[in-house]
Amino acid sequence: MSDYGSTPPPPPPGDGGSTPPPPPSGGGYDGGAYGAPPPPAGGYGGAPAGPPPGNNLVLAILGLLCCWPIGIPAVVFAAQVNGKWNSGDQAGAVEAAAKAKKFATIALVLGIIVTIIYIVLIAVGAVSSSSSGM
Repeated sequence: MSDYGSTPPPPPPGDGGSTPPPPPSGGGYDGGAYGAPPPPAGGYGGAPAGPPPGNNLVLAILGLLCCWPIGIPAVVFAAQVNGKWNSGDQAGAVEAAAKAKKFATIALVLGIIVTIIYIVLIAVGAVSSSSSGM
């Protein structure tokens, strides 16, 4: 029938019925220590200690609004910072943050320069059209 609920069989005869001590490294599912924390997750040994670098996402979005061809890589690099940091790639996270800041700054500067040139051209065109109309 079924062995459910029955008592287990006695241990086989041997060295007095005692069990051997566990190996020095533990052995078992929990790494040898009851209640020990699980090993860190991540590709490089877990997330590094300390706060992650700033991802410059706000600056990247502003750069995207000013000059979208250069703002797109800024947003992409800014989005990679936290993921790389959480996977344990500290150097990659710092590098992605630096690239995001660089692209966002370039996009902001170019956007401001183009806007100033546009305003100057509009002003010169308005002045020249009003002076030639007299």
